[in-house]
Amino acid sequence: MIARFVSFCALKGIAPLIVSSTLLVSLSGCQTAAPVGEYAVIDGEKAAVPLIEMGDAATVRRVLDEARTNSRVMDILTELCETHGSRLTGSTACENANRWALAQFESWGLENAHLWEWGTLDARFDRLASSGAIVEQPRRRGDDEEDPEWETVRDLEFTTLSWTRGTDGPVVGRVVKMPDSPEAFDADPEAYRGAWVLLEAGYASRRGVRGVGYSMRQRNEIRHEIRTGAYDPMAAPAPETWEGTVLFNGDELMLRFMPERDDDDTIVGGTMMVPEMFGGPISDVVHDDDSLSFAWENPHEKSTLALTMDGEVMTGAASGEHAVTLRQTVGADEYAMTREQDKILKRVLEAGPAGFISASPDERVWTTRPNGWRELDIAQTPEDIEILVRRSDYDYMNSRLADGVEVHARFDLPHRLERGPIPVYNTVAEIRGTTRPDEVVIVSAHLDSWDGPMSLGTTDNGTGSSVVLEAARLLAAANAKPERTIRFVLWTGEEQGLLGSRAYVESLSDEERAKISAVFVDDGGTNYEGGIPAADYMVDYLAAATAAVNGQFYSETDGAWLDVNIRPTGDRIRTHGGSDHASFNRVGVPGFFWDEVGRADYYYGWHTQNDDLDLAIPEYLQQSSACMAITAYNLACAPGLLAREGETEGEPVASGAE
Repeated sequence: MIARFVSFCALKGIAPLIVSSTLLVSLSGCQTAAPVGEYAVIDGEKAAVPLIEMGDAATVRRVLDEARTNSRVMDILTELCETHGSRLTGSTACENANRWALAQFESWGLENAHLWEWGTLDARFDRLASSGAIVEQPRRRGDDEEDPEWETVRDLEFTTLSWTRGTDGPVVGRVVKMPDSPEAFDADPEAYRGAWVLLEAGYASRRGVRGVGYSMRQRNEIRHEIRTGAYDPMAAPAPETWEGTVLFNGDELMLRFMPERDDDDTIVGGTMMVPEMFGGPISDVVHDDDSLSFAWENPHEKSTLALTMDGEVMTGAASGEHAVTLRQTVGADEYAMTREQDKILKRVLEAGPAGFISASPDERVWTTRPNGWRELDIAQTPEDIEILVRRSDYDYMNSRLADGVEVHARFDLPHRLERGPIPVYNTVAEIRGTTRPDEVVIVSAHLDSWDGPMSLGTTDNGTGSSVVLEAARLLAAANAKPERTIRFVLWTGEEQGLLGSRAYVESLSDEERAKISAVFVDDGGTNYEGGIPAADYMVDYLAAATAAVNGQFYSETDGAWLDVNIRPTGDRIRTHGGSDHASFNRVGVPGFFWDEVGRADYYYGWHTQNDDLDLAIPEYLQQSSACMAITAYNLACAPGLLAREGETEGEPVASGAE
């Protein structure tokens, strides 16, 4: 490393006189980027700070002093969450938060502060204050009221899909179990009118808390298709059909294939024909993942067909010489596994229930979206309501019903759908570079969150957004003068598939992308920025940029310094694809997702009703804000851009991004 620094000084025209592990002084006053006594952490071990020129040490000290003695990060987070609440992409609350963040940047003197429109939505969805409870009517001696007020017996914790219909005021209904047979429905058809229908819990599913949201989507779609007539479970399904041609003796003959499948979706038999001429059954079927072979006996010959399957196309040959091409024209019965239950469902829907209640596998309720949320036609929005309750609430209702006790539930779901187009924004601001303003370090987090009842979107991702805002405030308060521009971005649409960051990256020219040194994303909850994955050739730069944070923030609770570990990951940044950094990694720009280290349980609040302000850990956010500010400032003053040779797309993992 010393040799590398000597080479750097030579390039700068500096003649080094003294070189040691702790101090390097030159004729021009060039010295180590950090004061004596600082240390880096590389691969979990303390190490000497790489001797790379970084930012002004006095500016770094001012940032640290401001972060330790006058932190505003909790004030920012509190205002974001309590004033604006959860911030679903495209909602009024999210747009208000965009504009509020813009005003914060402007108040601190940042430049080029603006809302960057990345697209539009066909509908805005605002979930207003919602409530749910088990209720009963008191029966007190002397009470002569014919219809006394419903009293709350148990408050429910629940959610519904965003971008779906709610109730027109509070709706009280009897809770009844979904019938498991036509005979069970026929026993009391009127019981389902105006009722909340309790669906089977499905606790045996291995998909976990996230899976219930995906199941809700599918049930929402099936109910809508039954109501609109797009799917009639009472009608016999059309057979799966493939149509195409076979070349036979120079003639192109039409060919039709109608396979039969077993419960594992494997083709086990069927019929093949030349329409209006001849046909017959197939036999000796072998169906693998991407291949199908069978024998077909017809009036002319017994042919053997060997086909390759690629989605909705099959190609191959009959008897090894007659070319065959088939395309699927009628899909396999997608409702085959549920058709019998759907027949019962149709009758329940015709009875006019208030809605449906389903169960979470644990005490969290997971909020997500329906299919087709972005191109939502309000007039065609499914009218059925499904409410997901935590496991203990479901068990309470189910147990009382099993005991023969009548149960009533009341839900008030004031959902507001507004016809678009609704513009959606990222919020952007800058500290302009003094000498290389066209080169950029990006500091970012996503401002949007899911919007289930009781959630304030705190740890996902109010904490990251507040860290970005506080990092901007710290640098402004320290009067930082970076050589490169530091750009602060609060993305939206992250939860629906990194939409805001993807659109931003796509808007950049190759030249603009090439001048982005690094992109940092804070999206791991309320733990502290305790590390970062780095390709081997990036380690020295990042270790030098983060060293000033080490040994500065001590947690009495953890009994440890909140230091920053640079994790070498080989020839590229080995990270996941689940947040906005991935939008940049895909095009070769170094994007980093901070390792969040600490005692917080991220998954307790992630997309659930528990994501409120009580989860925030102030000392961690204080460290993260200083870390984000100092790392960005140092890289903005480094000798060059962060190296990116060999950078490739990160390895994708499951996320909230959808």
